[in-house]
Amino acid sequence: MTKVKFLIEMGIDGEKEIFAFFPDIIFDRKNTKTSYSHIGQHSPCTDEYAKACKEAHYNEYADLLKELIGQGYKDLTILNTQEIEAHRPPTEAEIKFGEGATHYITVALSCILNEKGDIKKWFVYPGDKLRYSTR
Repeated sequence: MTKVKFLIEMGIDGEKEIFAFFPDIIFDRKNTKTSYSHIGQHSPCTDEYAKACKEAHYNEYADLLKELIGQGYKDLTILNTQEIEAHRPPTEAEIKFGEGATHYITVALSCILNEKGDIKKWFVYPGDKLRYSTR
């Protein structure tokens, strides 16, 4: 698995620039790590610089994630900590027991992305093996 964290840096013009930081991929003999952006593509990045940047949200890095997947990165482990709320209707047993409300959970967004980099419409949560919706 290739670890990646999507980060935000401020460009020279004051615009946000999103880039992917690969903490385990060495770029050069100076021990800098590899980063990737739409413009410039692969380039060096120090750990210190990456730590000084802000973590990007999915809606900010989705296009870059899909570009990376298109470049052959099929085994990405996303390190961003963004979470998403998912829900499911109650089971018949829960209704009989008097717990007829919709059930909600919060999960790491990175755990519910499909192979194309999109958020899955639904997934099976390993904790209770029930189907949850993200919509």
